[in-house]
Amino acid sequence: MGAYDNQLPAEFIAAVFPEQMAARLDLSDLIRTIKCQRYSAKSTLLSAGQRWDRLFYIRKGLVRLYYLDAQGKESNKAFFDEGDTLWPVSPRDRVAPVLFNIGALEEVELIECELSALQRIFVEQGDWERFALPFAEKLIEQKFQREHDFLMLSASQRYEKFVSSNPDIAIRIPDYQLASFLGVTNVTLSRIRRSINKC
Repeated sequence: MGAYDNQLPAEFIAAVFPEQMAARLDLSDLIRTIKCQRYSAKSTLLSAGQRWDRLFYIRKGLVRLYYLDAQGKESNKAFFDEGDTLWPVSPRDRVAPVLFNIGALEEVELIECELSALQRIFVEQGDWERFALPFAEKLIEQKFQREHDFLMLSASQRYEKFVSSNPDIAIRIPDYQLASFLGVTNVTLSRIRRSINKC
């Protein structure tokens, strides 16, 4: 259920907008679309086949992006936690139903806004590329790194790299969810951990 308080716009704008950009834009139309949403653990924020028409700023909790095949098998593609901003960076995902799901691994609190209102403001001011480019560059870098890790690193090396790079969220992700992200079974993940602990 949506909620609103007077601090939401300031918190959201400070988190999402570059400071100098926010100071010179008329954000009144956007502010009217801002709201706080709360989701229970294991609930779905967005399902494959739906249109992704909102920007999410994670105020609290841990979420995942994942695929679900016809047999019901889940494959995790990414995790996001407090302070992260999610929106359909790919142009395809802004105009067509998404191919993946977004789910809450914990109780989640988001600040959301309408993506169309956000995009309209930036386009009118000629600032869309300036806003979107850092997100696009980060997404591309993450995809290249994930591709490299799957092609060049062993499962054990992928696990160690993830834990080293993401110590705060690694301990919050259930084992079977982490195994899915690493491309291994839960049994294999347990074996990897035992092997590392023996060293």
